[in-house]
Amino acid sequence: MKSAPVSLIIVSQKRPEHLLRLLQSLRHQTHGDFEVIVVADTAPSSFVNDVKYIPFTTPNISAARNAGVAMASGGIIAFCDDDAIPDPPWLERLVSPFFNHKVGATTGFTRGRNGISRQWGAMRFDLTGQDHPFGSDETLPFEVFEPVTDMPVKLIGTNMAFRKSALLEIDGFDENFRFFLDETDAKLRLDQAGWKTAVVPHAQVHHHYAASDRRTENRTPTDLFEIGASKAYFCKTHMKVDHSPALKDFTNEQLIRLTVLVEQHKLRRRDVTPLMEGLGNGISEGLQRTPQPCNITPQSSGFRHFTTNKSEHVVLCVGPRDTGWMAKTARRLVEEGKCVSVIQLLPSPRYFQVRFNDGYWLHRGGVFGRSIRAQPLIQLTTFRKRFADEVNRISTIHPVDEILTNAEPSAGV
Repeated sequence: MKSAPVSLIIVSQKRPEHLLRLLQSLRHQTHGDFEVIVVADTAPSSFVNDVKYIPFTTPNISAARNAGVAMASGGIIAFCDDDAIPDPPWLERLVSPFFNHKVGATTGFTRGRNGISRQWGAMRFDLTGQDHPFGSDETLPFEVFEPVTDMPVKLIGTNMAFRKSALLEIDGFDENFRFFLDETDAKLRLDQAGWKTAVVPHAQVHHHYAASDRRTENRTPTDLFEIGASKAYFCKTHMKVDHSPALKDFTNEQLIRLTVLVEQHKLRRRDVTPLMEGLGNGISEGLQRTPQPCNITPQSSGFRHFTTNKSEHVVLCVGPRDTGWMAKTARRLVEEGKCVSVIQLLPSPRYFQVRFNDGYWLHRGGVFGRSIRAQPLIQLTTFRKRFADEVNRISTIHPVDEILTNAEPSAGV
């Protein structure tokens, strides 16, 4: 079946380097027909001239997303954050369930800072906005769930897609959610409208939690006002009972969270009080917010195809002394438009980490270290076997066409 045209919307604020890295990674997407809409305070690099750019400086993610939806020409609308890097088959897998015309939204899984460990999997949420993980069948390409109004399937904001007609039917995102619970509110209204949801386990992105006006790079909060406002507004809007206990529990949870950060020396004790005051002020304001109709007016902008390389996936297997050859070879292959993954093994038990930089994915760790949590802390293995194991792991994410080593190239897996 022919791939559906997709509009991929990326909201970015004060992160031009992260945005450029994401756009570079999108060149390797296997989906053949999508456009990219960047809603940001700064125009993308001049090296990227095949995106739609919407100048946007207001710190309101719902309003920014609605602006992107208005410019979208695809029948499917996907979202990814500027501090995330999708796997090459991500978009193709994420939109595959939309052949079912009753599916209104899809969501995938998210890996954390090390590029391997699970950050978010399948979840539902209750009418307080609280998440509840559940097990899904990850052997299936995707799983479709019926709409429910009390415990819907959650969408991950950095890894989700909507049928455009369904999103317009519910009037897009409620702009009272300037940050936090915006997609949760939209998903609840989508279920209320009768749309089904698909969970796509193997549509995955790496999410790094870059610094923002509300948190540091290590996720330490610097401002809790909008989190409090969105939580209060969500509870007020959707709960059928008194929301005071839920807000009290949420306040206690945030206090416990800050206390733990103090104990971990990530937060100064004197910063706890102003953060909690900001949370309380946000809750007070959120309770005063009232629904504002948002009628998205589609703009006739035409579909702007984003150029992808559609080339072979080449894996370089390198040791600790091959860094120079690795950098030179990877750079050459990237310039040729190849999708490149590098496995660099070190003679240590160091955990594996994955990062995307300079146009390629670097999988780096100790030959005796683990790459997934289920493995023992120490791997009793050899360099040859560990290279083979890691190539097999990578091939489950994105099929490998060629393997190169510093000694000689070898085709196949």
